[in-house]
Amino acid sequence: MKRIGEQSVNGGQKARKSKKQKKVPTLEDYWARYFFPCETDSSDDETDEGHSVVDRMKHLLSTGEDADVYFLVGDGDAKELLQAHKLIMKSASDVFEAMFRFDAKNEKAEFASSNCPVVEVPDVEAAAFKVMLSFIYADDLSGLNGDNAMAVLCAADKYNIPGLVRRSLKIPISELPNVFFAFAQARLFDLENYCNDCLTYIDKNADTLLKSEDFLQIDQKTLCEIFGREELKIREEISVWKACSENGIECSAENRRQMLGPALFKIRFPLFSKEDFSEKIVPSGILTTDEVTNVEQYHTNPNFCAISDGLLYPLKFPSHERVWAFGIIAMDIEKVSEFAGTRLANCRKSEAVHIGGVAWKMVAHMNTRYEDIADNEMCFYLQCDASEKGRNWSCECSAYFRIVSQKCDGPVNGIETHFSNIFDTSEYHFNYCITFAKLMDEDNGLWDKSEDKVTLAIDLMVKETKTEKPEAFEGLFVLM
Repeated sequence: MKRIGEQSVNGGQKARKSKKQKKVPTLEDYWARYFFPCETDSSDDETDEGHSVVDRMKHLLSTGEDADVYFLVGDGDAKELLQAHKLIMKSASDVFEAMFRFDAKNEKAEFASSNCPVVEVPDVEAAAFKVMLSFIYADDLSGLNGDNAMAVLCAADKYNIPGLVRRSLKIPISELPNVFFAFAQARLFDLENYCNDCLTYIDKNADTLLKSEDFLQIDQKTLCEIFGREELKIREEISVWKACSENGIECSAENRRQMLGPALFKIRFPLFSKEDFSEKIVPSGILTTDEVTNVEQYHTNPNFCAISDGLLYPLKFPSHERVWAFGIIAMDIEKVSEFAGTRLANCRKSEAVHIGGVAWKMVAHMNTRYEDIADNEMCFYLQCDASEKGRNWSCECSAYFRIVSQKCDGPVNGIETHFSNIFDTSEYHFNYCITFAKLMDEDNGLWDKSEDKVTLAIDLMVKETKTEKPEAFEGLFVLM
């Protein structure tokens, strides 16, 4: 096979003819030149580094040798000119195949001329296009990460490269810089499963995500989707309103109402406390007089019907609870020194707090495993009493165990955990332990020395489930 670039030896006339007609390289030509450039002696080492097919393809991409097309990628100051080879691009995508297709009658067109054509791609980021080129040439995904996954997904979808689409979607959602943008892109591409994964992630991390700057950039349709989520894991309903209003932007009530659009009627104003509604919502002017009256009447009587001139005016806002219920269990441990010094079994219990229709308590006790009292630990547990719920009752929980600092700017000491399948039992679930030496260190501010007191708290979110209790269930104990 004659290699590309090999000079003709059949006389000047044939040489002159070859100058007039430029040979268009084929895929076989690339294969012969870059993959089997010469016959080599047999060697014991047939896998020399840098001489594999993948390495040769990477070299071809990085050097741009014999490139016959340029892509001007990006927009504005971020534009980059990238080299490629039409045959390799065509072999990877039917979009590129259609882009570079030509026949004998248009050989004199721009793509068949001696000058490399330039294809402008303003709607794809240069970094994402480079990742796509690496995948096309060498199946190389080393440049794919959470920061560029969505941009690569857009490029892969644009040029119909299914393998790269699938790999982009495998990047964990937690690694993406903006889950709201990821959700919008997935919805645009009709990726239903990925949309659901994004929404599930938003549900679980709603308290944090609703306070992010990314949240302020989402459109009305996405707002409606998120505000309407039954699984949205928020501690209190007013946090939804705060996410919309406390963004540092001065905005009239009328403009804010227009910005929210139909998403306004996904906010569950009837579930706000009377104080929050009267002190924060009414003065904002976001609601009309009739809407304010309806919510206030709901607060007075949830079963109300406002009737005027014989017409029924239903409540315009959702009034049913989301599936996650939130509550805080707190307890002061007084006489900590006495609690730490005893060698006897010592136990303190909080008052019961009803969360999600079930009574919960905090139980603190002393762990006396060590000879030195300072090394002993104070542990506090979460206790559920769902004995009245029946055998088929169970719940899923998220709990944040913490010790409340006695200083206004003190550190947060605690641990967050998630557990499921708590059944109709009075057993203890999970614990958080701290040595008395650390607890009573005056520098950390956890112990009020003057009153010899510490304050323990558990922030708890509960969702009822329908998991049947196993026959051999004996309670759930986990040491953190």
